[in-house]
Amino acid sequence: MSFIRSRSRPARPVGPPRAVLAVGRRVFVHATPDAARLVSLTNEHGIPGAAVLRDGTEVEVLAWRPRGSAGTRYRVCARPDGTDGWLAADELRTTAVRVVAQPAPEPEPAPGLGRPFGSRR
Repeated sequence: MSFIRSRSRPARPVGPPRAVLAVGRRVFVHATPDAARLVSLTNEHGIPGAAVLRDGTEVEVLAWRPRGSAGTRYRVCARPDGTDGWLAADELRTTAVRVVAQPAPEPEPAPGLGRPFGSRR
């Protein structure tokens, strides 16, 4: 009796593709709307320090560390003062201007379909 190995792979999580940031690249701090436009730099274990950066501050990527399901973290250095620390990947963006997602427009009802189902006229 022979066994056939399955070549199926575990499903990858579905979500928006994330940009991979190279060491030496200049990127910008991205604060979430509920963070009052400030992002706290952390140490390599994720413990927040005293340094905070404003949304849109330009930083240089010094290193990165994949963390599996916890998400990739990047060590960054703010210019010109040289403040450095670690930020999560979703706390960085590649554009200087914050991109605001526009809500999808609601579809308009097709004209001339008569009365809606279940309504009495």
